[in-house]
Amino acid sequence: MTARIIKYILILVLLTLLTAGYVAGFSFGLRYFIILFPVTLITALILAFLAIFHIIRAALQLLLRRKRKAPTKTPAPSIAFNISISIVSLIILAVFVGNVFKDPDRTVRTSGNPSAGALNSLPYVGWTPAKDDINKKGVTKYDAEKASDGINLFMSAGGTEVHLIDMQARPLHTWSIRHTGHRFHEMAELLPNGDLLAIVYSRNLVRFDWNSNVKWVNDKRYHHEITPAPDGDFYVLGREDELRILFGLPVPFVTDYIAVISPDGKVKRKLQLFNIAKEHIPFSSVAKIYRWMTKSDNRKSLLAGYEKQNYYLSQSTLFDIFHSNTITIIDRDIKGICKKGDLLICIRELDLVAIMDFETEKCLWKWGPGELSRPHHPTLLANGNIQIFDNGRIKGYSRIIELEPVSKKIVWQYKASPPSRFYTAIRGSAQRLPNGNTLITETDKGHVFEITKGGQTVWEFYNPYVDLRRKKRAIIYRMPRITEPQKYPCLNMLKK
Repeated sequence: MTARIIKYILILVLLTLLTAGYVAGFSFGLRYFIILFPVTLITALILAFLAIFHIIRAALQLLLRRKRKAPTKTPAPSIAFNISISIVSLIILAVFVGNVFKDPDRTVRTSGNPSAGALNSLPYVGWTPAKDDINKKGVTKYDAEKASDGINLFMSAGGTEVHLIDMQARPLHTWSIRHTGHRFHEMAELLPNGDLLAIVYSRNLVRFDWNSNVKWVNDKRYHHEITPAPDGDFYVLGREDELRILFGLPVPFVTDYIAVISPDGKVKRKLQLFNIAKEHIPFSSVAKIYRWMTKSDNRKSLLAGYEKQNYYLSQSTLFDIFHSNTITIIDRDIKGICKKGDLLICIRELDLVAIMDFETEKCLWKWGPGELSRPHHPTLLANGNIQIFDNGRIKGYSRIIELEPVSKKIVWQYKASPPSRFYTAIRGSAQRLPNGNTLITETDKGHVFEITKGGQTVWEFYNPYVDLRRKKRAIIYRMPRITEPQKYPCLNMLKK
């Protein structure tokens, strides 16, 4: 009886410690969860051992009872019996823990592409090796009869300028933030009046006027996408630290949300993407986070990082389990799928393209897992199909696909010959042009090219910003082409 009381007290203490770890994180913030993580983990493992022990013990007792001729009373298990069960329980727990916390399989099929063997989450850098094509700069191919005419919005990731350039890469207008000490990071969106909405390297969302003067700054962690809405608002992707229960465990991670920003820079609404994406989160992502956090130096780095950047968890790390990159506002009803005003989104780490109802916050349509590999930039085409930039991290080559959303069948795709010639492990974009051509940004190479439906290249551009000493070229996230100048009165201000 005394032993049983002690056992129950021990279990109560362990549950109290485990609860304390949970409550500390959810009530007082991520900092306390990080500090108490070792206690939480050890307690959870002990409770898991006890659970396994009692399951095996009960099963064996039931088996022995059935074999006895007079099963009215089960003799107390011997010390040897308990020791045997404990050893088996420890072995089972060790095998489980070993599989959970071992290094995840990072093998990537390269298909002959030497750059494809990168880690699952790559850091975003501003420069890329350019050995064979280092001398290619600006427009290197232009078939004026077959290319779709327009004005290109060009910026280097990590640069200090955004340019409007014509089809021959001649500069028409430039916005510069060199005087501010900041750098453009990923995305810039030209507004009809000539203002420029951009994400700068400190992750601020900044609105500039035509003359590069700052009109306002919103200092949240915005990234990847700025989408103007018909009512004048802007839909922007943001990220923040989060602690939630996944697979029964408290898990810290970087979560994504969609922010609706007013024309004067105020946040009007936030929509979390967690509820839409949570069912696709693999247990391996949780296991990687827990394995990483078992090391004291890693936990210390999280705490120290907060002092520098005002958040604990960084993007492009194992905590970045979503890494959303696109918002497209659906501009028409699609029978059987969605209505005008719904949102087409892309969540890279889950290989997921989805359509969601912004009002009900429910997923209406989804596709991608098992078909895509780290995709970007889905867009709705005029014919109702969806165009997707499939980075092809697993296959080692990228492709552009056109998907019929009702049947979920690929009706067109572009890939190079050989396929590995066109490959960007991170980012990238594809824009369908009015004449049916597609403008493709191959981010990793700082390369933009336009192809016909048959795959012929009719326009080609290489980022002219190169470092000859290091043999590197500045990368390009997206390079959209303005094909309807009448929608941008500001273009009338361009010097003739």
